[in-house]
Amino acid sequence: MLDLLNTSAIPYSKPSRLIEKAATNPSVVIRAVFSEIFPGDLTEDLLPNWLQAAVSNRAGCYSESNSQAVLMEFYEWLLQLVEALYLLSENKCQDHPTHLTADQQANPMKVITGFFTVYTIEYARRELSDFLDAGISHDGNYSDGFTPWLAWMTYNHVTCLVEAAFQLYFNHAIQHTHLLIVDAMPIDNLCGD
Repeated sequence: MLDLLNTSAIPYSKPSRLIEKAATNPSVVIRAVFSEIFPGDLTEDLLPNWLQAAVSNRAGCYSESNSQAVLMEFYEWLLQLVEALYLLSENKCQDHPTHLTADQQANPMKVITGFFTVYTIEYARRELSDFLDAGISHDGNYSDGFTPWLAWMTYNHVTCLVEAAFQLYFNHAIQHTHLLIVDAMPIDNLCGD
């Protein structure tokens, strides 16, 4: 009989998924995503086709104009986030950003901070889940060869990027807060005197 409390007796294991590494090594996750797909493929092909499928889904959660407007704003932020992360990825720049201003290109961390100032990670996860659902349950014809599988693949890539971006944002915020605390503390009080 299988001893359910003895986990060492279970011979099954799988390697960790890329998204599971986002909390501990976001830079590796970002580089891995962009080693599999170019940012231009995401921003100029996959994301626009996914958006088209999601908003044209009459039975989906974006069937009302208000929810489409919310998705469109989120989508515009996603385009900028993808490009900002690519600039931080240390991959050779083969795609040039088309959705970022010169200032954002010079400081891509501002885009990440802006994204998470507008959206919590919980909201981003929920919006991406709704976006996926609307994209894969589309009952009409998909444009430009887009398929539910491509929506799923795009969702996986974008979710990895958003999770890694959140970790970068969190690390940056903690580091910045720590610096503010240290800067605010008088030198003579550092040792508790």
